[in-house]
Amino acid sequence: MDDFVLRIDNDLSSHEAVLERCTAMVEYFKSNPGAKILIDFRGLNFIYPDYSLLVLCAMKYLESLGITVTGRIRFSKNSGGLEYLSQMGFFKHLEVNIPHSLRNKKPNSFVSIQQYTSENQIEVLEELMGVVKANVPIDDNVFASLDYCFNEILDNVLLHSNVGQGWVVGQYFPNMNALRLIVCDYGMGICASLNEVYDFTEEQALIKCVEKGVTSGKGQGHGLYATSRFIELNQGWMSIFSGNSKLDVNEHSTEVTQIPFWQGTCVYLRINTNIEVDYKQFTGEHYDYKEHLFEKMFSDKE
Repeated sequence: MDDFVLRIDNDLSSHEAVLERCTAMVEYFKSNPGAKILIDFRGLNFIYPDYSLLVLCAMKYLESLGITVTGRIRFSKNSGGLEYLSQMGFFKHLEVNIPHSLRNKKPNSFVSIQQYTSENQIEVLEELMGVVKANVPIDDNVFASLDYCFNEILDNVLLHSNVGQGWVVGQYFPNMNALRLIVCDYGMGICASLNEVYDFTEEQALIKCVEKGVTSGKGQGHGLYATSRFIELNQGWMSIFSGNSKLDVNEHSTEVTQIPFWQGTCVYLRINTNIEVDYKQFTGEHYDYKEHLFEKMFSDKE
C-alpha cells in the first residue's frame, strides 16, 4: 500500500486549497485505514495559523474515527515555516518531536493551537483577549466587542457540534493591523444542527445561521448573527465552513460558495484592530455587555 503524500507548502494560499488536500487525505485513509502518511514540508516558508489548524483537525477527525495516522515527515533544516509550526504547537498535538531549535518570537502575539472544552473555555477566551491587550492600543468599546464575539464563537462550537470540544488558534499581525482567528470542530455541522428544528438545505442553513434568532434550540440564535454584524462594521472578514459549503461575510456582501468537504464546522475571522466598533450595535438589547465585562474583570481581582 502506497504512502499518502501530504504536501504542506507555499501553494496553500487559501482555505479552499487547504481543504482540498485535507479532504483528499481523509478520503484516502477512510478507504485505506492501514496506510502510512508522508508529510512533506520542504516547500514551506510561511503558513497562516488557521491553515495549520485545518490540517491538524483533519488528522484529529481521522483519529476520532479510530484511524491512527502514522508515517514520516520531510523538511528542510532552515525552514522558517517549520519553526513557526513548532512555535504554534502543531507538532506537539501530532505528538511528533522535531529536532529543530525554537527562538522566542513575541509569545504575546499569538494563541497557539489548543483544544478546549467547557472546562477551559474561559481560560482560552482570556488568552485571546490577552493577545489583544498586549499588542493593540484599544478602545473599551472595541475590547468589549471582541470579547463578546470571541466568547460567542467558542460557545457556539460547544453548544452545536455535539462533540463537546473544539480547537482554536489565533495571531495578531502588526503589519496588517489584523487579528486572524479560527475555531474548528469535526462534529455534526451547521445544517444537521439547525435541521433538528428546521428543514434547510446546506446553503440555506449557512445563510440562516447568521440571521438573528435562528437556532437549533440549544442557544439563543444570537452568536453568529452578532459576530457577522461586528465583521461588517469592522470591515473585516468571516468565513464559515461546514459540509460542502462556505459562507463569506464582509462589509459588502454575504455569499455562499461550494468547497471541498469539511466534517463539522469552522469559523474564521479576520479582524481589523485599527477600526473601532461600538458593541451596542450588535450585543443583547437588555443589558450592557461592557458594563458586565468590566464588572467581572474588577471582581476577579478582589
